[in-house]
Amino acid sequence: MKLSSLTLAAIAVAAVSGTAIAQDFPTRPIQLVVPFGQGGATDQVARMIVPALEEELGQPVVIINQPGAGGAVGLANLAVARPDGYTIAVGSDSTLGARPIMDSSSYTADSFEMIATLVDIPSGIAVRADSPYETLDDLVEALRTEPLTWSGSGIGSGPHLAAAVFLGQNDLQNTYVNSSSGQEAMVKLLSGEIEFLSGGGSNFPPMFDENGNSDIRVLGLAAEERWEYMPDVPTYREQGYDYLRSQWFGLVAPAGTPEVAVTKITQAVEKALADPEFQERLASFYFAPYYLNPEEMRAQVAAEAEEFRPILEEVGLAE
Repeated sequence: MKLSSLTLAAIAVAAVSGTAIAQDFPTRPIQLVVPFGQGGATDQVARMIVPALEEELGQPVVIINQPGAGGAVGLANLAVARPDGYTIAVGSDSTLGARPIMDSSSYTADSFEMIATLVDIPSGIAVRADSPYETLDDLVEALRTEPLTWSGSGIGSGPHLAAAVFLGQNDLQNTYVNSSSGQEAMVKLLSGEIEFLSGGGSNFPPMFDENGNSDIRVLGLAAEERWEYMPDVPTYREQGYDYLRSQWFGLVAPAGTPEVAVTKITQAVEKALADPEFQERLASFYFAPYYLNPEEMRAQVAAEAEEFRPILEEVGLAE
């Protein structure tokens, strides 16, 4: 079938116009999907990066909280969003590397364009200050005889997986009580609804006053060495448990998003993370900058998935 010269001209104009529109990106507000509720680490990271993105991109960035299924609801919605760069989301090691293994019906890492990673934090376990469990050993010994209740920020979230894997590998009894965010889980801990909490490290320091007093006690952090923001808290390894688990967060867009849009957002993130003032702001919320470009981020997600699969299968969380 032959195309008329008028049709060919229209196609050419459309192609040029599409390229021009992409080059001008962004020309309107961007939606940033946060797949967890307000107050948790994912939400905090999003709210810190938004001003930097707005300054660099010249457009408002509007946060949309879409909690559910350990982050899967928000990212599943992103996977079917229009791939034009105007809808992006905060992903993480758990939502991108582990969740597809737990539920392959909604999305995979290939459903997204990787933009850049943002920050990372160690995971840890905390109890109320009046808890009888003063060390990680105390808690572990109790779990060998009774299924204590605990929570994190949703099934399949980083905090949930960090503790679920630790508990599973050590064959410990437990009863999980779901929460939509780290903040909700903390409320449950303080109210006595649960007996211990798994959370990202950034959730813990704000719970302490300047004299070190708190309503919680952090039993350990799954880091290679003591964390600079809580130097008095021992690592799991120091307490005899060879277990490491950090959580990282990054930005993703729907697969097929124009490269120009991805690149502009990536550059905005890289510039922000290199800015000493922004680094100070991250530190004030107990986050460390952690930058990977799109290719490095995709490789990291693949490595996380490879690491998660046998562990999730072992503890019965793989589909």
